[in-house]
Amino acid sequence: MGQRWDALSARITAALGPVRLLRTERAGHGMQLACQAVRDGATDLLSLGGDGTHNEVVNGIMQAAPPPGTVGLGILPAGTGGDFRRVLSHAGTLEDALAHLPRATSRVIDLGVCDYTDDQGAPGQRWFLNIASCGISGLVCRIANASSKRLGGKLTFYTATLRAMAAYRAAPVRVSLDGTDLGEHQITSLQACNARFAGGGMMFAPQALLDDGQLDLVILQDPGVVRTLLMSDAIYKGTHVHLPHVQVHRGRRIEVHPTRADRPAWVDIDGEAPGLAPVTYQVVPGAIRLWGARPEVLTGG
Repeated sequence: MGQRWDALSARITAALGPVRLLRTERAGHGMQLACQAVRDGATDLLSLGGDGTHNEVVNGIMQAAPPPGTVGLGILPAGTGGDFRRVLSHAGTLEDALAHLPRATSRVIDLGVCDYTDDQGAPGQRWFLNIASCGISGLVCRIANASSKRLGGKLTFYTATLRAMAAYRAAPVRVSLDGTDLGEHQITSLQACNARFAGGGMMFAPQALLDDGQLDLVILQDPGVVRTLLMSDAIYKGTHVHLPHVQVHRGRRIEVHPTRADRPAWVDIDGEAPGLAPVTYQVVPGAIRLWGARPEVLTGG
């Protein structure tokens, strides 16, 4: 690994100039490193990895509590989970990102913050850059993260989805948006979307914008096993939002409360599965700067 790291470091510095490179050593270490970097005065951070790594870096930035929009984030894609990269102009390989970032501009974007219940019943909180959800998506995440991921991102999540469908029972939850009761729903999944893609390329929120001060709420009500299987292709295309058992809303604060203890709604936050509902999702406008976002995922784009 030492030689590979040296070669990778040389590629990054050759493309981007002098940067301080730090290696994570364990789960959660990226959060600690990012927090300390911001406290030490760093104003732009690069995250090399998948969606889980980017989430750790974002949480480290926010833990340091910089003034809103003052810290920039650049994405260097690697790893299995690569959904957030799909909203970037350099959505392909690491080489694409290294070629694009020196010419990229940054824009101030929103983040989401999720308050949930951990597996031991204690309250937890985590920021999210991309999409947070509850329902079968949290179970899919648990299955995918426990697998070898040798199949790559899309096949890993697709296989995990099929396994989750065999085990999952629709969770009845009561939902409110900005204080308005949206009623009770038997959910396959509920998504709070800052960006558009999750689950290995599924376009859950085709109209989500990174800087509009709102989250796109997508409620996938349980249509039965057969129709759920048939719906997967529509989700990859983003056309599921037109189906009768799908609701789409937009707002700043989403609250989800389960109504049956034996039907848990598992929580997924940027590809990590730390707990279950009850859960609250809230947008924090203008939280950080992002380098290289596609124009179509920004207001006015």
